[in-house]
Amino acid sequence: MRKLKGLLGGRDLPKMQNASIVIATLNNKDTLRRVLKQMLNLKFAGKYEIIIVNDGSSDGTKEMLAKEFEKNAIVKVINLPRSGVCKARNTGIEAAQYPIVVNMDHDCIPEKDWLDKMAAGFDSEKVGIVSAYDYYGGTSTAFRKELLEKVGGYDEDYFYYREDTDLSFKIMDLGYGFKLIDAKYEHCHEMVKPKGIWELAKHVLQRLKYHQNDVLLWKKHPTKVCADFLHVKWGFMVDPWADFAAATGLWKTGNRKEGKLELSSPRGITFLQNKSPLHALVIVGIGIGYVIAVKSSRLIGSIRFRKLLI
Repeated sequence: MRKLKGLLGGRDLPKMQNASIVIATLNNKDTLRRVLKQMLNLKFAGKYEIIIVNDGSSDGTKEMLAKEFEKNAIVKVINLPRSGVCKARNTGIEAAQYPIVVNMDHDCIPEKDWLDKMAAGFDSEKVGIVSAYDYYGGTSTAFRKELLEKVGGYDEDYFYYREDTDLSFKIMDLGYGFKLIDAKYEHCHEMVKPKGIWELAKHVLQRLKYHQNDVLLWKKHPTKVCADFLHVKWGFMVDPWADFAAATGLWKTGNRKEGKLELSSPRGITFLQNKSPLHALVIVGIGIGYVIAVKSSRLIGSIRFRKLLI
């Protein structure tokens, strides 16, 4: 496996001109509207289509799409009962007609040249994945459709979380490279930020449950690249510092260099800033509690998936 930042060696390929953008959405009507309006005004030399897979939304998303976007020739809307993001994205991939398939979250608003830069990333036959997000996948990640078909798309056993990384690893296992590029977009977190103590508690419990999928990823890909990605030590434990950093803002490079604490999520949501010694004490205490909780959740996942990882 390998990750690629610059131009790869080997024969340069003609720029792949046509792309299908797949957006799985659930109850995010207002932000989705902003996303689609911007996507309809992209500056792109080739042809592109936007495939929105509505995963059982109950907030009027279906009606909004039918009224405002379905008549547009490049927009395709697919309505599903609640099936999970993996099933929704696979449905979009099956409907895609172009050789590049781009996964984009329903809360990410691209700049006008975003798609042009994404497509330009496929400048070598060795590049299988291009991302403007991070290693190894997530929103704003593009794939060769032929490779998606070869590996069977997203593994629906994940339902949600780590499915992007698993898909990238499967394609890299075929010998293709992962390329990180700079294609800008705005990630809007208003919809996912909890409002009130009960929503916050629900959010934390949900995130803890998602980390059971760390175990599934490790079971499927017990490799060095996966160990580095998950910060696995001794073959069975995620580095406690990595878990602590995920809750206290130290996962951010700037915060880590400055020793700046904040109670935050890697999704970009800040819950509590460090403005006094008391704030720092609370953040550290919650961070330690989070380490214990997330390792307990992974232990449950270890029983579920029959692979030890805590």
